[in-house]
Amino acid sequence: MIRGGVLLASLLGLAAGGMDPSADAAELPEHYELRIYEVTAGKLEGVQERFRDAVEPIRQKHGILTLGYWTAGDEQGEKFIYLMRGKTKEEFQAAEKRFGADRDFQTAYAASTAKHGKTVDKIISLTLDPADAKLDFAAQKTPRAFDLRLYRVPKNKLSAFTARWRDHATRIYARHGLASIGWWIASSKEGEPEVTVVCLLAGESMESIRKSIQSFHADEEWQKIEAETERDGKLRSGVTAYKMTPTDFSKLK
Repeated sequence: MIRGGVLLASLLGLAAGGMDPSADAAELPEHYELRIYEVTAGKLEGVQERFRDAVEPIRQKHGILTLGYWTAGDEQGEKFIYLMRGKTKEEFQAAEKRFGADRDFQTAYAASTAKHGKTVDKIISLTLDPADAKLDFAAQKTPRAFDLRLYRVPKNKLSAFTARWRDHATRIYARHGLASIGWWIASSKEGEPEVTVVCLLAGESMESIRKSIQSFHADEEWQKIEAETERDGKLRSGVTAYKMTPTDFSKLK
């Protein structure tokens, strides 16, 4: 079960464990963490203020690299989402522990709580393993919109699903205007029948993303591939998608 739970490269290079987000794919670390905050109604600005003014600068000090910060909204309410990475799980956890014990953070968090009250109803935390070395975290001058997809995949279908995504889906999405930033497999507990595959796409705008997804599903090549790969049943049991806008302090835009 999933548990509840703008970076300057020059500064990060000086911070303990800091890394350049545009590093060569062959040198990418193996540990990633995705956090999805279900924000208390009317408190999104308060969450962003806390992360912009206190959390992000203090995380930088402890060498925690946050690749991107986004906001999203749906019928279930507003979301605040961010993606972090570290060289190893152990190093990342040690940095998180130092961050949590930092007096500046504790003071800032207390001040934010006094000002805004409760701001988050639930936190979804996913530990991610990159499924492909082709990760593109380069920022662009023109801000983009992002599509975060969490696929629920039966473990006995995982190999077929990831092969289809790697060999066909990313290529066909690109043909329809959606760039693949990266995709990962979330850690799961032993005995769980499904695993979460996390995919991050980017498009020119929210409207262009919607149009790209429509044209992708209408693509004759994709329809043929989908039919061929699902002759013995669907490769996924469901998907949760977040249409995301980068914050003003997000590195990935």
